[in-house]
Amino acid sequence: MHHSYLDKYARRDSSLHRLDARTKLPLFGGLVILISVVPAPGVYFFLTLVTLICLFCYTAKIPAGYLLMRSAIIIPFTGFAAVSYALTISYGDVLWQWGPFELTTGGIHKSVILLLRAWLAVSLMILLVNTTPFDRLLASLRSFRVPPLFVLLLSFFYRYLYLLWDEGERMQRARNLRYFGGRWTAQVPILGRMVSTLFLRSYQRAERVQMAMLSRGWDGEARLVRSQPLRNRDKLVLLVGVLLILLLWTIRNL
Repeated sequence: MHHSYLDKYARRDSSLHRLDARTKLPLFGGLVILISVVPAPGVYFFLTLVTLICLFCYTAKIPAGYLLMRSAIIIPFTGFAAVSYALTISYGDVLWQWGPFELTTGGIHKSVILLLRAWLAVSLMILLVNTTPFDRLLASLRSFRVPPLFVLLLSFFYRYLYLLWDEGERMQRARNLRYFGGRWTAQVPILGRMVSTLFLRSYQRAERVQMAMLSRGWDGEARLVRSQPLRNRDKLVLLVGVLLILLLWTIRNL
């Protein structure tokens, strides 16, 4: 099976890839929090963040098309909220009205800001995952005193997500070879049985994995490579990143 992995470009070599995960995680996380909490961001705030994302893409040698394709995942989720914003917020000039719904300049402004917030946050997370191998991200989480159980669940999720994907693809291929057509009312029960079968197979696999781990002496603690002290370069980048976040907070309404 061939999958488009979440961290497709994480093993490349660039100055951004070589930074310590304990430096990138708080900086990217701080930028995402900043994007979320700024009440009324201005044009310069967004332009600075877009420029920063473009610079990260260029430095890490990540194709812009890949980033745009991955970040399109926000459209089904944020798009619905943006449309609701546009149709329910009523201030500014009225551009269109139908019954209780009206489209105003204020509603459009709020919807665009919501979409930009979501795209910037998702793009930053995509860049973080694609410039840092997943095992290093987990190790950095443990260094920040994240509970071991949470880190263990994340590692299992990453490892077995693609196995579950494989299982689903095999079931779909077997279904197609036996012809899958007709009215949608006849397809729903088949899809329901497929989902239940996939759940049972996943549960059985989880039991086998647990028994294999217990037989090898697993005690519930994730064993990760011990992190080395931060280098001076990483400390300098962390300091510059904090200053950048403070600068963005200063120009948030410009």
